Formats: sequence, structure tokens, C-alpha cells
Amino acid sequence: MIIRSFRATLALLLFSYAGAAISATHLYRLAWDSDPSHEAIVGFSPKGISLSPYLVYGTSTDESQWQRIEISHRANFFSLESYFVRLTNLPANSSVFFKVCDLEGCDDPMWFKTASREPAPFTAIAGGDTRTGWTTRREGNKLVAKIRPLFVMHGGDFTNGNTPFEMAGFLEDWQLTLSNDVIDGKIYKRIYPVIPTHGNHEDTNYATLCQVFGVDFVRDNVCDEQDTYGALTVNELARVYTLNSQFQESGWQVYADQMNEWLASDLQSNQHLPLWRLAQYHKPIFPHFDGKSSNEGLFQWWASLFYQHNMNLVVESDTHINKLTYPMIPEPNSIAFARSDNGGTVYVGEGSWGAPARSANQSYPWTIDLASIQQFKVLSVTASEIKVRTAEFDDTASTLSVQEREADPLALPENVKWWVANDVGAVFTLTQNEKGLTTYSPPGLENRRAYTLTAQHDSFIASAKPTMNYNAYPSGMMVVKNDSKYGETKALISFDASDIAKCATLDRATLSFQSNPAKTSLITGLASEIVPVYPNPTPIAISLVTPSFNENTVNWHNGHSLFSNDTFAVIDVIDAGNNITLPLDEATVRALQQQFKEHAAFGVGISSNHPLQKRFIDASENSKAPVLHVDFSGSESCFSTPNNLLTPPQTVENLHARRGVFETYAVSAAQRSRTLSINLENGFGDADLYVQIGQKVSVSDFSCRSNAIDNKERCVIDVPSGQALSIGVHARSQYQGLRLRISEN
Repeated sequence: MIIRSFRATLALLLFSYAGAAISATHLYRLAWDSDPSHEAIVGFSPKGISLSPYLVYGTSTDESQWQRIEISHRANFFSLESYFVRLTNLPANSSVFFKVCDLEGCDDPMWFKTASREPAPFTAIAGGDTRTGWTTRREGNKLVAKIRPLFVMHGGDFTNGNTPFEMAGFLEDWQLTLSNDVIDGKIYKRIYPVIPTHGNHEDTNYATLCQVFGVDFVRDNVCDEQDTYGALTVNELARVYTLNSQFQESGWQVYADQMNEWLASDLQSNQHLPLWRLAQYHKPIFPHFDGKSSNEGLFQWWASLFYQHNMNLVVESDTHINKLTYPMIPEPNSIAFARSDNGGTVYVGEGSWGAPARSANQSYPWTIDLASIQQFKVLSVTASEIKVRTAEFDDTASTLSVQEREADPLALPENVKWWVANDVGAVFTLTQNEKGLTTYSPPGLENRRAYTLTAQHDSFIASAKPTMNYNAYPSGMMVVKNDSKYGETKALISFDASDIAKCATLDRATLSFQSNPAKTSLITGLASEIVPVYPNPTPIAISLVTPSFNENTVNWHNGHSLFSNDTFAVIDVIDAGNNITLPLDEATVRALQQQFKEHAAFGVGISSNHPLQKRFIDASENSKAPVLHVDFSGSESCFSTPNNLLTPPQTVENLHARRGVFETYAVSAAQRSRTLSINLENGFGDADLYVQIGQKVSVSDFSCRSNAIDNKERCVIDVPSGQALSIGVHARSQYQGLRLRISEN
């Protein structure tokens, strides 16, 4: 009896002490792996010796209503011991409060939010590569606490050596992601669920994710390699896929086959519901740093699957740089992507959440922009769109309060250092087409078309060898101010635009090209694992050139005079090589519009401002051809007339031109004779109509001319069988809003 009384008293004292004492636990984390509306995994580690740890939790701050739950399982990541509690049957879209306790007491109370079971907007963070650069990693972690996302997608490479000491350091820094809140007069820390990814620096232990975060993606109560991939649905808006890109390495083919069979089945089942499909994995298919090789195996695994089943957004890591791409589709019978603004998959990344940013020196025709910065992506997801922002790490951002987050799930702190991407700005807005694939339209432009033009002709010329042609020079296009052998050298680049309707208007243009080296040396690649690679910047000048040269015959004698006297940009290239993505100003765009009207092409020249230092610009023969991204606006009927080829009956709306412009159109020959009526009408200004049979029309060569004092012009002409028709519209004064109509009488 006395013993029982003593035990009861001791239990009462321990329970009372637990309310004030602190448990011997730390390194808290929360993970999602299956049903975020109703489940979550709380993880923590002992601080020294923690006796009989457990959890108490509830859905209000009234702790008298909380339940006690025992440890679900424990795991050892080498010498790092962790306990996990899987909370189930949680209410959707609700706050969950909890404490971690043991026989010494309970730690400070924490809370998190479950996902909704109804379509509801949310904010998420996606990034990776926290393995080194601890100061920067911590800055990124602090920004998580300020932004207050619903959850975090981590793209892998948590640590450098995947050791227990390093992992404890990562988890210690992860505590900085917790927000400090006062709820109902009590102090709580908000903890954010993480969806972890296996990276190459976790390859020493393929059970890292389940041993450190407690995830069990396949729900078999076994911690092994299969817990490195899975999917879950968030807020009935997004299906989030986590994949293991490391299975492409030798020895893991069985797991790779299992993963890809599961992926194909799950994508098929969810290609239309929920509304959005997101994926994360570690190794990028096409890295944007040339010290990393392309992962063709991943392309063969996933590119077609993603396209067939409407994958909208993919987050890649590993390279330690930042990138955005246009929507892309796989090119048939090729290991390559093609830009497709009207329906494809957008890829973003590539790591740099602490790990030193490498030189962003590998661009592709479908790359929007890239940069060497420390960052993660902030995703604002609604039923109609996903807004992708890139947050750089500094301490200038304000902190959202718990009340501000509850009032608006899409709210963002003030003064975040948002990276501004060329062509899209700070906010990259993604929408969907009728099939569910990702579409993109630049802000502020209606009735527009986007084109990616790859250099058709590119070569350099040398003043000391004025008759020599240097097309396909092995090192690329040399630019130098005064070389002892070549003298001054300049690069010429032309882009063919003949497939774009001439009635369209150029609104925006972005030039992208690559400076050498074409390949990063092994030593430079290894050094970039520790420090960034940014040596020795050299200025080069960009100007316009007349796009009438041929790369196989151009030389200093016939090409130097094609350069404009005006430079529109001066930029730096570096020893390590880097990509240049340059948005062109309004004056340059206007000059390019005139080139388009006159040549159906665009021309750009590059020269050096440095007296001695050589730089090399990659040409099309070096596999990284310069690219010009252009946006045109015009009516639907305008865009339906590539090369201004008309088929009666047809009407072209909203024509406009400056004074003196002579715009031409063509009507193909028919196998019968016919009478055609060509009419100009509507609009403002003064345009005259010219028509010629069988050859190109001009102001001095025509079969019919109509030159009234306004825009009411008409020619009716008999066209013999087998004869084409050429139509000219001459701007006697500037005109706009003009309609050209052609029909058979």
C-alpha cells in the first residue's frame, strides 16, 4: 500500500513538473508524405538522454483538451537518433497545436496548419542545395519564417558529406524557419511541413529521407530506397510529385523501373484532377552550368511522360544557379526540348539555398533567364494561375504576422529582394490551356505571338586579315580590340524572321548568347563546389548590323560597313564563361522593327572594348547558337498570313506603318483565270494601293494603282491562269487601323 502511494505521488509530481520543465529533445521538423489534409509526421531528436518521449496535441490552444500520442517509430541516421510521431485523422484546413514531452517535461508549444480538402489558394517555397554556405543557408531559413508558406519543397543535398554531424547542423539551422507567434495570449512557434527529396550528396545512404524526416511514401512501415519518391495532393489544387533522379546511376535500375511505372500510372490517374501538377527532383535534365553534364537518362524517363500527362511545373536543383524556362515540350526523335508557349512544362531551379552559386554559363533557346544568386522559389497557387517568384537571401524583408497569413493565404512580406528576370519581371505567371498544359503570356501584351529565333548566320571578321572568312572557327567568334595577329575582330549574327507575318509589330526583344569556355575544366568544376567562379570581367559592346551577310563569305572587307555606329549595350563577359541575357531597349526594338520590314531578319554585332583580352562568343557550330526572343503583336488575321501570303477571300485588319513604308503582299497563282478585287478601307492617315501581275510590285512597276487622298482605295484586276499577284501598300503619310480586303468578283 505504501509503495503504491509513493508511485502515485511520484507520477503526480512528474506530471506537474512536466508543465514547467523542458524535455530533453531538440532538432524539430515536420514532414508530409501522403495526405497533408489529415496527416503529418513530427520528428525530433534526443538532447543527450530523453526518457520515454511522447507528444501531446490538439486543435485548439486549450491544453486540457489535448491528446497524448506515443512515438510511432524511431530511426538512426548513423549516430543521429530520431523519434517520429505520425499524426492521423487530423481535421482539414485546421491549426494543430502540440508539445514534445518526455519524463523531464515538455518543450515549448508549436503549431502547424493542415491542407484543405477544398480548392483553396496557398503559398509554398521550393529550393534545394543547403549543404554548404551555412551563413547563406541560415538567411534563407529565416526568410521561410517571414514568408510563412503552407509547406516547403526541398530539392535535396541537405548536407555535404551526409554525416550525422552535418545533418544535426542542418536541423539546428532548420529551427530558424520556425515563426514566433502569440495565439490566445500564449507563445507558440509555427513549424512548416517539408517534402524532402533525395540528392546526390545523400547517395551514401538511400534511406536518408526516412531516417531523418520519418517519411514513408509507400506506407509499408519499412525505411528503405522506395521512400525517396511519392506524391500527395495539396488543397485540392496541386498534386506534388517527389522523384529520385539518382536512380539513373548504375545499380538502381530495379528501383528506377518501379518508380517510373508508378509515376506513369499516377500521372495517368491525375492528369486533369487536381488542377495543377508539380514535380521536384534533384539533378536537372539540362543543367545551366557547363561544368555539369546533361542527364539524357532523365529526359528519356520523364520528358514525354510530363508532356503527355500535363505536368505543369518542375523544380530542379543540384547546379547551384537560378533559372526560369518558357513552357517546353520534348522534340520528337531527339534528346532536346522546344519552346511551346501555348502548352508545355515549365522548369525552374537549380538549387543554391546556401551552396555557393556557380557561374550561370549555359543557356538554351528555351531559357528565359538565369543568374548566379542565392535563392529559392516562392509559389503562389490558385485555381487559375501559379505565380512563380525568386527570392534572394538578405535581411531586408518584413515578417508576416499570423493574422496576416490567416487573412490572406497569398500574402507576401514587404521588402523581399525579388529577382527580376528578363522578359517576365519579378513575377512569372503560369496559366493552362484547354488540355491542362502550362501556358505563358508576357504581361501587358494582347494579341501577341512569341518566337525564339536561333542564329541562322554567325561568324567573325578580322581587320588584319580583311579577306579571310572565319565561319565555324573552333573556339567560337573571337572579339578583341587589337590582337597582334588578327587586329580588331568583331562578331556578326543574323536571325531569320521570314516566317513571321510582316503585318505584325515587334514589341519586345531579348538577346541571349554564350561566352566561352565551351567546357569548364575539371579543376574549375571542382573549385566551384567550394567557391563561386567569377574571375576577370571584360566589357564587350553590342550594336546592330545589317542582316544581309552570309556566314560563309563575310569578311572584314564586306562586313565591317554593316555595323551601326551606335552601341546600344555594354556588358561583361568573364574567364569562366557566362550566359548573357539582354533585354533590348525601346529604341533598339524600333530599329529592329525597321530591319524586319526591310529584310525579314534581324542583325546584331559584338565587339570588344578591351585592348588586348580575347573573348569568344559561341556560334551555331559550337552547339550554343545565339538566340533572339521576340514578341510581336497583331490581329488574328495578320498572324494567319506568314510571309504576307493571302488566299482570297481574306481580310487583314489593323495595318499600320510610318510614312514612306512600302508593304507588300502576295497571292499565289491559281490553275484558272479569275478577277480579283483588292480594297483598302477604314483607319487614319493616307495609304495608296499598287497591284502587279506576275512579278513583284513597286511604286514604279504596277498593273493597277489607286491613289485617292484618303484610305478608300480599290483595284479590280483580271489575273490569268498560272499567274501570281503582288500587292503593295504605300504609306504616303503615316497610317493606322487600315483594312486590306481581297476577294473574287
